[in-house]
Amino acid sequence: MNELPKAQVKWDKRYQDKAAAPKSPSAPQYLQRNWKSLRSGRALDLAAGDGAVSLYLADKGFDVSAVDISTVGLSLLNENMKQQGYEVSTSAMDLECAEADLSSLGLFDSIVISRYKPIDLLWPKLIDLLKPEGTLLITTFNLMHHQRTGFSQRFCLQPNEYIDRFNGLSLLSYEADIDASGEDGYLFAKKSAESG
Repeated sequence: MNELPKAQVKWDKRYQDKAAAPKSPSAPQYLQRNWKSLRSGRALDLAAGDGAVSLYLADKGFDVSAVDISTVGLSLLNENMKQQGYEVSTSAMDLECAEADLSSLGLFDSIVISRYKPIDLLWPKLIDLLKPEGTLLITTFNLMHHQRTGFSQRFCLQPNEYIDRFNGLSLLSYEADIDASGEDGYLFAKKSAESG
């Protein structure tokens, strides 16, 4: 019998506890301010948890797919979406694993990442998942959050960390320490083949 990854056990437990005391998840402020800049159509909610971003995107008319390590979180996400009359395609996947195969999910017009810092090996896969001129929005913790709360620095963005980092993406928007929340937000568009 295969043992579950420690991260999955941790997140499953967190979402089991959350299910016992449910509250409506809310989408990040950076997403709420920038969703109109996302390319409409098919959207991927990466590290989706219990679905705050998925629900928000569905409300805005996106066809949503969600990926997370926690099967419990994805179950809550499905329940939340069904209660609101939406369907979502979900996949349980360990995004910290080098062998994580996202290609089976197909291509997306937009990818949204909230409160998760992808490992370096994941970025080329994410860029490949975007359709030409697709958009990618990430909003996640920065070093201010680490300093304020003791949250692991490994999962926090360095100042300006993604400004000039990705050859295949053009930066459209960047905000640091959004609303003094200890989060940074980036919005990218996939470069066309001609712009290299």
